[in-house]
Amino acid sequence: MPNAEKLAKKQSYFDKLIDLCVNHPQALLVGIDHVASKQMQDIRIELRGKAVVLMGKNTMIRKGLSMGHEKYPEAGLDKLRAGINGNMGFIFATNCTLDDIRDVITKYRMTAAAKTGQTSMVDIALPSGPTGMDPSQTAFFQALNIGTKIVKGQIELVTDFKILHIGNKVSPSAAVLLGKLGIKPFEYGMEVQQVYQDGAVFAAAVLDIKEEVLIQKFLGGVA
Repeated sequence: MPNAEKLAKKQSYFDKLIDLCVNHPQALLVGIDHVASKQMQDIRIELRGKAVVLMGKNTMIRKGLSMGHEKYPEAGLDKLRAGINGNMGFIFATNCTLDDIRDVITKYRMTAAAKTGQTSMVDIALPSGPTGMDPSQTAFFQALNIGTKIVKGQIELVTDFKILHIGNKVSPSAAVLLGKLGIKPFEYGMEVQQVYQDGAVFAAAVLDIKEEVLIQKFLGGVA
Protein backbone atom coordinates (compact mmCIF):
# COMPACT_ATOMS: atom_id res chain seq x y z
CA MET A 1 0.00 0.00 0.00
CA PRO A 2 1.47 3.39 -0.98
CA ASN A 3 2.51 5.70 1.85
CA ALA A 4 -0.21 8.27 1.11
CA GLU A 5 -2.87 5.58 1.16
CA LYS A 6 -1.61 4.25 4.49
CA LEU A 7 -1.68 7.71 6.01
CA ALA A 8 -5.20 8.31 4.70
CA LYS A 9 -6.37 5.02 6.18
CA LYS A 10 -4.86 5.88 9.57
CA GLN A 11 -6.40 9.34 9.52
CA SER A 12 -9.78 7.84 8.68
CA TYR A 13 -9.47 5.55 11.71
CA PHE A 14 -8.50 8.45 13.98
CA ASP A 15 -11.42 10.55 12.71
CA LYS A 16 -13.88 7.71 13.29
CA LEU A 17 -12.60 7.02 16.82
CA ILE A 18 -12.72 10.68 17.82
CA ASP A 19 -16.16 11.19 16.26
CA LEU A 20 -17.59 8.21 18.15
CA CYS A 21 -16.07 9.33 21.46
CA VAL A 22 -17.41 12.86 21.09
CA ASN A 23 -20.81 12.24 19.50
CA HIS A 24 -21.66 8.87 21.09
CA PRO A 25 -19.94 9.13 24.49
CA GLN A 26 -21.23 5.84 25.86
CA ALA A 27 -18.99 2.85 25.27
CA LEU A 28 -17.65 -0.35 26.72
CA LEU A 29 -13.92 -1.04 26.60
CA VAL A 30 -13.70 -4.77 26.01
CA GLY A 31 -10.87 -7.27 26.25
CA ILE A 32 -10.78 -9.64 23.30
CA ASP A 33 -8.22 -12.27 24.34
CA HIS A 34 -9.22 -15.74 23.06
CA VAL A 35 -12.28 -14.34 21.24
CA ALA A 36 -12.94 -16.45 18.14
CA SER A 37 -13.58 -14.75 14.81
CA LYS A 38 -17.05 -16.35 14.69
CA GLN A 39 -17.90 -14.83 18.09
CA MET A 40 -16.74 -11.41 16.90
CA GLN A 41 -18.77 -11.73 13.70
CA ASP A 42 -21.93 -12.78 15.56
CA ILE A 43 -21.62 -9.87 17.99
CA ARG A 44 -21.13 -7.39 15.15
CA ILE A 45 -24.18 -8.75 13.32
CA GLU A 46 -26.44 -8.64 16.38
CA LEU A 47 -25.37 -5.10 17.26
CA ARG A 48 -25.75 -3.77 13.73
CA GLY A 49 -27.82 -0.58 13.80
CA LYS A 50 -27.54 -0.41 17.59
CA ALA A 51 -23.83 -0.02 18.31
CA VAL A 52 -20.47 0.36 16.59
CA VAL A 53 -17.70 -2.15 17.27
CA LEU A 54 -14.28 -0.59 16.76
CA MET A 55 -11.05 -2.54 17.15
CA GLY A 56 -7.48 -1.48 16.48
CA LYS A 57 -3.87 -1.69 17.56
CA ASN A 58 -3.13 -0.07 20.91
CA THR A 59 -0.67 2.35 19.35
CA MET A 60 -3.35 3.52 16.89
CA ILE A 61 -5.99 3.81 19.61
CA ARG A 62 -3.69 5.77 21.94
CA LYS A 63 -2.62 8.15 19.19
CA GLY A 64 -6.22 8.73 18.12
CA LEU A 65 -7.29 9.45 21.69
CA SER A 66 -4.35 11.83 22.17
CA MET A 67 -5.37 13.72 19.04
CA GLY A 68 -8.95 13.79 20.23
CA HIS A 69 -7.96 15.07 23.66
CA GLU A 70 -6.08 17.99 22.11
CA LYS A 71 -9.15 18.91 20.07
CA TYR A 72 -11.83 18.12 22.67
CA PRO A 73 -10.19 18.36 26.13
CA GLU A 74 -13.58 18.23 27.85
CA ALA A 75 -14.37 14.77 26.40
CA GLY A 76 -12.14 12.93 28.88
CA LEU A 77 -10.23 11.05 26.20
CA ASP A 78 -7.03 11.28 28.26
CA LYS A 79 -8.73 9.14 30.95
CA LEU A 80 -9.84 6.71 28.26
CA ARG A 81 -6.31 6.54 26.86
CA ALA A 82 -4.92 5.52 30.26
CA GLY A 83 -7.02 2.35 30.20
CA ILE A 84 -5.76 1.04 26.86
CA ASN A 85 -3.84 -2.13 27.60
CA GLY A 86 -3.65 -5.58 26.01
CA ASN A 87 -5.92 -6.87 23.25
CA MET A 88 -8.97 -4.67 23.40
CA GLY A 89 -11.43 -2.51 21.55
CA PHE A 90 -14.55 -0.37 21.92
CA ILE A 91 -18.26 -0.90 21.51
CA PHE A 92 -20.06 2.45 21.24
CA ALA A 93 -23.77 2.61 22.01
CA THR A 94 -25.39 4.54 19.16
CA ASN A 95 -28.98 3.28 19.39
CA CYS A 96 -29.12 1.13 22.52
CA THR A 97 -28.00 1.07 26.15
CA LEU A 98 -24.73 -0.21 27.56
CA ASP A 99 -26.70 -2.96 29.30
CA ASP A 100 -28.03 -4.05 25.91
CA ILE A 101 -24.47 -4.35 24.63
CA ARG A 102 -23.38 -6.35 27.65
CA ASP A 103 -26.33 -8.72 27.16
CA VAL A 104 -25.19 -9.43 23.59
CA ILE A 105 -21.58 -9.97 24.71
CA THR A 106 -22.76 -12.41 27.39
CA LYS A 107 -24.98 -14.24 24.91
CA TYR A 108 -21.99 -15.10 22.73
CA ARG A 109 -19.66 -16.39 25.41
CA MET A 110 -18.48 -19.93 24.62
CA THR A 111 -17.52 -22.84 26.84
CA ALA A 112 -14.33 -24.73 26.06
CA ALA A 113 -12.67 -27.95 27.11
CA ALA A 114 -9.51 -27.88 29.21
CA LYS A 115 -6.33 -28.53 27.25
CA THR A 116 -3.05 -29.87 28.58
CA GLY A 117 -0.69 -27.06 29.56
CA GLN A 118 -3.33 -24.34 29.75
CA THR A 119 -3.32 -22.10 32.80
CA SER A 120 -6.58 -22.62 34.64
CA MET A 121 -8.75 -19.54 35.03
CA VAL A 122 -11.07 -21.24 37.52
CA ASP A 123 -11.17 -23.61 40.46
CA ILE A 124 -13.08 -26.78 39.57
CA ALA A 125 -14.06 -29.46 42.07
CA LEU A 126 -15.54 -32.81 41.13
CA PRO A 127 -18.37 -33.56 43.60
CA SER A 128 -18.55 -36.79 45.55
CA GLY A 129 -21.05 -39.31 44.25
CA PRO A 130 -21.81 -41.04 40.94
CA THR A 131 -19.87 -40.06 37.84
CA GLY A 132 -21.79 -41.96 35.17
CA MET A 133 -18.59 -43.74 34.12
CA ASP A 134 -18.28 -47.52 34.13
CA PRO A 135 -15.70 -49.46 36.19
CA SER A 136 -13.45 -50.05 33.17
CA GLN A 137 -12.46 -46.36 33.33
CA THR A 138 -11.19 -46.38 36.93
CA ALA A 139 -7.62 -45.79 35.71
CA PHE A 140 -8.46 -42.23 34.69
CA PHE A 141 -9.27 -41.45 38.34
CA GLN A 142 -6.33 -43.41 39.72
CA ALA A 143 -3.97 -41.30 37.59
CA LEU A 144 -4.98 -38.32 39.75
CA ASN A 145 -5.13 -40.26 43.03
CA ILE A 146 -8.87 -39.69 43.30
CA GLY A 147 -10.60 -41.96 45.79
CA THR A 148 -13.37 -43.98 44.13
CA LYS A 149 -15.66 -46.93 44.71
CA ILE A 150 -17.94 -48.95 42.46
CA VAL A 151 -21.65 -48.64 43.22
CA LYS A 152 -24.39 -50.14 41.05
CA GLY A 153 -22.06 -50.63 38.12
CA GLN A 154 -20.57 -47.15 37.99
CA ILE A 155 -17.69 -45.22 39.49
CA GLU A 156 -18.45 -42.98 42.46
CA LEU A 157 -16.15 -40.41 44.04
CA VAL A 158 -15.66 -40.99 47.75
CA THR A 159 -15.13 -37.26 48.44
CA ASP A 160 -15.05 -34.00 46.53
CA PHE A 161 -11.83 -33.56 44.55
CA LYS A 162 -10.44 -30.25 43.29
CA ILE A 163 -9.16 -31.07 39.83
CA LEU A 164 -8.28 -27.54 38.68
CA HIS A 165 -6.75 -24.67 40.63
CA ILE A 166 -6.66 -21.06 39.44
CA GLY A 167 -3.21 -20.23 38.11
CA ASN A 168 -2.04 -23.85 37.82
CA LYS A 169 -1.37 -25.67 34.57
CA VAL A 170 -3.88 -28.28 33.39
CA SER A 171 -2.22 -31.70 33.62
CA PRO A 172 -2.67 -34.30 30.86
CA SER A 173 -4.59 -36.58 33.25
CA ALA A 174 -6.91 -33.76 34.33
CA ALA A 175 -7.60 -32.76 30.72
CA VAL A 176 -8.46 -36.35 29.77
CA LEU A 177 -10.71 -36.95 32.78
CA LEU A 178 -12.61 -33.68 32.35
CA GLY A 179 -13.17 -34.63 28.73
CA LYS A 180 -14.45 -38.07 29.73
CA LEU A 181 -16.86 -36.42 32.18
CA GLY A 182 -18.07 -33.98 29.53
CA ILE A 183 -16.97 -30.98 31.58
CA LYS A 184 -15.96 -27.82 29.70
CA PRO A 185 -14.61 -25.65 32.52
CA PHE A 186 -13.49 -22.58 30.62
CA GLU A 187 -15.46 -19.72 29.11
CA TYR A 188 -14.24 -17.41 26.39
CA GLY A 189 -15.68 -14.17 25.12
CA MET A 190 -15.38 -10.43 25.28
CA GLU A 191 -14.69 -9.11 28.78
CA VAL A 192 -15.96 -5.68 29.79
CA GLN A 193 -12.96 -3.93 31.30
CA GLN A 194 -14.12 -0.33 31.63
CA VAL A 195 -17.12 1.87 30.94
CA TYR A 196 -16.84 5.24 29.20
CA GLN A 197 -19.72 7.64 29.66
CA ASP A 198 -19.91 11.38 29.04
CA GLY A 199 -16.22 12.03 29.57
CA ALA A 200 -15.81 9.79 32.62
CA VAL A 201 -14.31 6.31 32.88
CA PHE A 202 -15.67 3.74 35.33
CA ALA A 203 -14.87 0.18 36.37
CA ALA A 204 -16.98 -2.52 34.71
CA ALA A 205 -18.76 -3.14 38.04
CA VAL A 206 -20.73 0.10 37.55
CA LEU A 207 -22.98 -1.81 35.13
CA ASP A 208 -24.19 -3.93 38.05
CA ILE A 209 -25.40 -0.94 40.05
CA LYS A 210 -29.17 -0.73 39.73
CA GLU A 211 -30.88 2.55 38.88
CA GLU A 212 -32.86 2.45 42.13
CA VAL A 213 -29.60 2.34 44.12
CA LEU A 214 -28.27 5.38 42.28
CA ILE A 215 -31.51 7.27 42.93
CA GLN A 216 -31.37 6.38 46.62
CA LYS A 217 -27.75 7.55 46.85
CA PHE A 218 -28.63 10.78 45.07
CA LEU A 219 -31.61 11.45 47.34
CA GLY A 220 -29.47 10.62 50.37
CA GLY A 221 -26.89 13.15 49.22
CA VAL A 222 -29.54 15.81 48.62
CA ALA A 223 -31.04 15.22 52.06
